[in-house]
Amino acid sequence: LYALNMTGAEVSLFSYPDFLPNGMWKDMLEKEKITDLIVSDIMVTPEIWEEIRAVKEKLGLRHVLLLHSLMGGPTVGPAELVYNEYNYHMLQRKPDAVFLGELLPAYQDTEIRLDKSKGERLAFIAHTSGTTLGTRKMLPFTDKVFNETLDSMPHGFDVLLDGRDVGKPLRVAVTFDFSSIMALSGLVHGPLSRGETLVMTFFGFMHPKFIRAIEYYNVSVVSLTGFMVDQWLERSDLDNIDFSSLKVVGMSGGYISPEKLEKYRAFFKAHGYKYDIAVAYGMSEAGGKMLFATKEEAGRDSLGTYDDPEDVRIKDETDGQFYRPTDGPRTGVLYLFGEARPDNRLDGQVLFEYTTIDGKDFLCTNDLVRVNADGSLSFAGRADKFFVNNQGKRFDSGAVEQHMGACAAVEQCAVVPVMEKRIHDTVPVLYAVPAVKGPGAAESIRQAFLQVYVKDKKLTAEDLPTQFMLVDQITLNANGKQDIFRITRERIGGQAYNLIPVTENGELTDIRAERVEQLNSMKAGTLPQGMENHSAYNVFDLFNTPPQGKKPGKRPGKVQEEKKAMKMPEIPEEVKKFFLKHGNRMAGLSNGRKWIDVDFED
Repeated sequence: LYALNMTGAEVSLFSYPDFLPNGMWKDMLEKEKITDLIVSDIMVTPEIWEEIRAVKEKLGLRHVLLLHSLMGGPTVGPAELVYNEYNYHMLQRKPDAVFLGELLPAYQDTEIRLDKSKGERLAFIAHTSGTTLGTRKMLPFTDKVFNETLDSMPHGFDVLLDGRDVGKPLRVAVTFDFSSIMALSGLVHGPLSRGETLVMTFFGFMHPKFIRAIEYYNVSVVSLTGFMVDQWLERSDLDNIDFSSLKVVGMSGGYISPEKLEKYRAFFKAHGYKYDIAVAYGMSEAGGKMLFATKEEAGRDSLGTYDDPEDVRIKDETDGQFYRPTDGPRTGVLYLFGEARPDNRLDGQVLFEYTTIDGKDFLCTNDLVRVNADGSLSFAGRADKFFVNNQGKRFDSGAVEQHMGACAAVEQCAVVPVMEKRIHDTVPVLYAVPAVKGPGAAESIRQAFLQVYVKDKKLTAEDLPTQFMLVDQITLNANGKQDIFRITRERIGGQAYNLIPVTENGELTDIRAERVEQLNSMKAGTLPQGMENHSAYNVFDLFNTPPQGKKPGKRPGKVQEEKKAMKMPEIPEEVKKFFLKHGNRMAGLSNGRKWIDVDFED
């Protein structure tokens, strides 16, 4: 990254999900006019290598280089280690596969040429988790603006320590991939600039064993999404997890209700965390402009405190005019201004729009907020979650998600526009993860609809979904945000119930739920092609299988002896036989870790 940038290259940062099956990497290469590709071999199987070769020829790429990624630590199991080494050697046997490590001896004496530009040239293309024009949303940053973005971030996380342990080096676990400007600046450059330690794990927070790395590495800082913690709350194998090393737990990536936040606090404190959870709000498109919420503010749905009211505008939903938050209480759409903002064009193509207000370019967040009497901002829903069917009906899915998601019976929910073949149009379906599983789950969701639509009258029958679907989890993208496009594309299903409104004199008096048959799709995997099925001994199942014999119980103290040992399980006999068949030998290392000395004879 840095070597390329120093020589004047423009660097586009792809994310590992872009290379998953049916990922966007081919379209992104073409759309962003990529000339050279450097990719980790974790994301490249021999089968995908053939695809890359074909794309290289089609697009005229100059070079495709592979980076061999070493693995280790508590989030990597024996099957993954075996697969990684096996895949590496398979790729090495490809005559045109070039690894970066092979180039270092040949070019180590090459003179370094520093870029002489003034900082206005394009340096980085970061990406958001959303999509625009068919691929992930691009954010072009110049050198100057990228440095300004870093400067607008906290210079390390000790600003959140409230005086405790200030000056002591921290260990920051990098939970998100570097394709986001927020992660690249806030989670990488900030800590590095203060001499803090970065902890990087296999697949980051997407890996279920990421939680084990916190205690293993004595991590001080984690920045999480609600999605991640929701997954941890569902697990029964985490009784002995110790969070006492943590000094800062940050939550961002979207709105978190006070009820959810209280559950998260209880979970972390039950496992030894001594402090409060820091809640922040920011957008990559605004150069990471941040709002921080105190515990009191977060308890009343506040998105956080802004440094300068001149950088915040509210578009009033009644008159359409723009106001500062200091202009008094109102409800409207939130707009933010940031000095360090990316270009909104690339090669003449408009990527997203800025709105000029009082001579400055503001970004519409599409969050509906309430300005309180004290000037703080409370979340009121999403302004961009309407979808319009062929008859022109605007359905406010954001309001439905907000009010239904606030019900105790609903763990997570998302409104998805589903194509109904009989009418050749989209209809709204609420995908819901019930808080209580089992036979009563459907009725609990129906009661939630009654509470919102009939008893509290927060919404009208016009915004009643046609159906709700009980699912185990809501499909999310790499940054933990609801991915309704993936739900639709992969036809992920569950137990489906039609919602039937009952009215008297035009007023909604009851909502009935009727079970209907739906075809369930196969659950989507999250690993590269070649790692599913038997090629890596069902490695995804190994990821997600709790330790055998683990039973819920009281959380013990810190398990020092277990940390000292950290012995890896025995390598499966099938794996040993495979390598022995091909002329390899097994080597048991003295520290208790099992390893394989790979040396193909043929």
